[in-house]
Amino acid sequence: MKGERNIQRGGREGERGMVLVLTVVLMSVLLLVAGTTAIRSIGQARVTTQDVDAVKTFYAAEAGVEWGAAELRALLPNNLAPSQAELDALPQPSLTGYQFTAYSIVPIGTLTQQIIQSGDYVGLIGYIQKYRITCQAQGKRHASRIEREIDHQFIPLFQFGVFYDKDLEIMPGPTMSFIGRIHTNADLYIAAEKGITCDSYVTAIGQIWHFRKDGSHVDPPGYVKIQDQVGTYQNMWTGSYWLDERQASWPTESITRWGGMVRDSAHGVQSLKLPLPPLADMYEIIERGQPGDPPELIDARYWYKAGVRVVDGVMTDSGGTPLSPPPGVIAYVNNAFMDQRENRWMDVLELDVGALVNAGLSPSNGILYISGAGADDAVRIRNASQLPAGGLTIATDNPLYVYGNYNNVSKKGSALICDAITILSGAWLDSKSSGALKYRVATATTVNACIMTGHKQTSYGSTYSGGLENLPRFLEKWTGVTLTYRGSIIDLWYSRKAVGTWVYGGYYTAPNRNWGFDTDLLDPANWPPGTPRAHTVQRGSWRQIS
Repeated sequence: MKGERNIQRGGREGERGMVLVLTVVLMSVLLLVAGTTAIRSIGQARVTTQDVDAVKTFYAAEAGVEWGAAELRALLPNNLAPSQAELDALPQPSLTGYQFTAYSIVPIGTLTQQIIQSGDYVGLIGYIQKYRITCQAQGKRHASRIEREIDHQFIPLFQFGVFYDKDLEIMPGPTMSFIGRIHTNADLYIAAEKGITCDSYVTAIGQIWHFRKDGSHVDPPGYVKIQDQVGTYQNMWTGSYWLDERQASWPTESITRWGGMVRDSAHGVQSLKLPLPPLADMYEIIERGQPGDPPELIDARYWYKAGVRVVDGVMTDSGGTPLSPPPGVIAYVNNAFMDQRENRWMDVLELDVGALVNAGLSPSNGILYISGAGADDAVRIRNASQLPAGGLTIATDNPLYVYGNYNNVSKKGSALICDAITILSGAWLDSKSSGALKYRVATATTVNACIMTGHKQTSYGSTYSGGLENLPRFLEKWTGVTLTYRGSIIDLWYSRKAVGTWVYGGYYTAPNRNWGFDTDLLDPANWPPGTPRAHTVQRGSWRQIS
């Protein structure tokens, strides 16, 4: 970690230098304003040397604090809990003509669960470690001392209705509505043929656009209504143009229209990332553990978190001790069914959740990892209407198929974490999987689970990924049939094993989507076992001490 910081040091020197240069420019402007004000108020009187020194010293102290904030912001993504010695070792500010005294960066208290009161993710429950940066600048005649607080926030992801790490595309045909926050660490493409409504914050680290990523910049005709700060739905259509990043007025007009509920890079939104090694893809969290894994991967991978593992058909506890499941709990079937989107027969490692519970083999911590190593291996879950009492999180590096109702009896906290996810209704028959669509007619199905998965990337100018509306995949004729879904949809990677291109109408038709964020997830007691926390660094309070 220290080596990584040393590698990055050269790049940050320029950033820190720019902070000080900008401070000098800002001081010059403010001095001009101060001079103009003084001239107007006392009739051509000159600003005294003492006044000039006081103003310069104040902004020198502020520059020192900003230097410290930049250093801390660079440190925390790669060092989640730095010691005081590591904080003291960070480079200190310097500026010609000034001495920086009483400079320090110190943690305030300990990591504390609380409702976030400020910053990009206000209102969510987070675990926050506060730091205080203090800097006193001494000029020729004056000294000025400033403090700033920085919040290192760890936010459980399943509080979001929708969270993407890659580009998020929402382009439904039928009308859709979303309950809960929508966020992406990249660009957001949002539009509709008929209409879409969003009732909470919509944020993007990149830019927000009203057109399809895969085609020309043509605006679909449906409304896109997002609630403002007082709960009134405001349309992206202004009456004469679509309000998105194409408009020069976007940074200010978006704030006026939605009162801060819609923000992107133009407003300085800070990203949320899982705490992983630098440059690591988030897909790492679903891969098998390997000898020599660094501590960050050991903390993040569900392989290590799992109380029970089923790997290549063998069940063990977390320590590797073999378990002996009775027949029917797990089964391996070669060429079990044809996935027509993937255009290949899938070898299935099947888990009967009801049989697992009845056999007393439910993981004590509620986390189960399951994986097969074959090129066509997939995991299928069945008989999962009722989960263990403490809830259940199932993680796999394979494509995952959910067969029939899931967690619809005495709902528990649950997460399904996988390469890609496909919903099979209770009417699904493996024997019909390779036939015409008319032989695969779905029945109404309910799924209550947080989903963390991947998708097939959209190619500019060609193939659409299917968007959020098709993130859960289908292989049946769902026309006129309802899929009821409640949970939280998290997409952090591109699928690596289920990479077939989305095409509508050949191998499936879409269900009636009765989908929504599960508001029970606003209570930590209902979070699934092993709920991941992403982290971000946010500015806190600021004060002048002297």
